[in-house]
Amino acid sequence: MNRIQVFAAGSIVLLVGLLVSLIWPRDEITQGRTSESISILCASSNRLVIEKICEDYLRETGIRVTVQFGPSQSLLSGLQISRTGDLYIPADDSYLELATQKGLVEETIPLARMQVGIAVRREFGIEIENFEQLLSPDIRLVQADPEIAAIGSVTRKALEKSGRWERLAKATVAFRTTVNDVANDVQLTAADVGVVFDAILVGYPDLKFISIDELADVSASCSVGILRTNSNPEAARRFAKFLSASNRGQVRYREFGFSAVDGIPWEER
Repeated sequence: MNRIQVFAAGSIVLLVGLLVSLIWPRDEITQGRTSESISILCASSNRLVIEKICEDYLRETGIRVTVQFGPSQSLLSGLQISRTGDLYIPADDSYLELATQKGLVEETIPLARMQVGIAVRREFGIEIENFEQLLSPDIRLVQADPEIAAIGSVTRKALEKSGRWERLAKATVAFRTTVNDVANDVQLTAADVGVVFDAILVGYPDLKFISIDELADVSASCSVGILRTNSNPEAARRFAKFLSASNRGQVRYREFGFSAVDGIPWEER
């Protein structure tokens, strides 16, 4: 065998070895971590509380949870295409109902509720006492887009029943992607008033939540859906129960301004 043949044979062996090292599991620890990983699609309105609960779960179990945040409808649309993910937490149960109808969700567990109202900056002293004041041309009002964000959807649905939606939509100077974008506009004085969920204002201490009669009955129920696409049903279900546990996830939901549910204590699971 000449030098060229030896070199060629050695190159083939090296290439095969490299390919094997890339596709073959290196050790059991790596495999274990992969099998225990959890991925969530979560509405932006739940961002602060979910990030904190994921930190709690990592500290208690050593299992890391990865989260993709976004508008509820956009997450659902992405889920229909990708067919990947373990859990889905939209800002309102109506999206879970749609996901269930599409065969994407196998089980749902209630988590919390959020109230719809309006946000203003504390320092400006703007007082909104009724629906008519929202329609004033002197008020820069922003909302989340009802086609992609849960708060926009539930607000539109409620106000269409009372015949007020068209007037509110006409008075709105801009529709944003998420409820957090709405709060940011008010925070940065790009708007005077925004339609928001009460719970998200925990992250905006400069903003004040105001409830008005026309929105007093408008709320969103949050639940977690266990997806049929999940890679590890046991791990996904365990974290879902951690979220709903009265002495774990529900403690955080209350801390972050949500109306929590009466979940089963974690020790009893």
